[in-house]
Amino acid sequence: MAKRLFIAVFFLLFCGWNSHAQEVNFSAYADYGLEITNSPKNLNFDEVGPIIADGSTYSIAVNNSNASIIEIVGVKYLDIFVQVQAPTQLTKGADGINFTLKAAYSNRQGNVSDPSSVPLKYVNVPSNNSFTIRAPILERQSQPPGPPPKPPTANTQSKVNKNNLDKTKAIFETFYLYLYGDITVDNNKPAGTYDGNITVNVSYDSF
Repeated sequence: MAKRLFIAVFFLLFCGWNSHAQEVNFSAYADYGLEITNSPKNLNFDEVGPIIADGSTYSIAVNNSNASIIEIVGVKYLDIFVQVQAPTQLTKGADGINFTLKAAYSNRQGNVSDPSSVPLKYVNVPSNNSFTIRAPILERQSQPPGPPPKPPTANTQSKVNKNNLDKTKAIFETFYLYLYGDITVDNNKPAGTYDGNITVNVSYDSF
């Protein structure tokens, strides 16, 4: 039976001259100790601007502070599925600018959130900006997934508490997913705020 965590993460990706503060909203259902423990930041292309409508491409790189980092804490010897869906265009009314999603992850023991200080595994994101990967929470050395943990009961079921990981480090580890990418602003695009949503679903592999 699959144990699933559903995350709807709404990233406001925007550029333009009238940008304004946006919030990241997400909801999570966690079972078997699987949780996103941080609040991922928006991908804000204004931070790499100024944005000019002249056909130029503007990039958010994985190894700078503009990338969005998703911290997934789960049972370290289990595999997870990570499904990401993103638009191919950021829109403002009937107008749109092309968006190319890029992604990477890190699942080595002792990881830190800074992608510039850990070895990364890059994801081959197709042109529709949607992908699914299967990977262990903690990288294995040619070993199969371990058995599932004992199912939680009404008395024991709880979310992973990131502040208590020292007490549970024999069971849990952090998987880091990095999202970033490019926009291309065609000539004569009207000024304004262009945005779109990225949805991330995370679940344990079926067993």
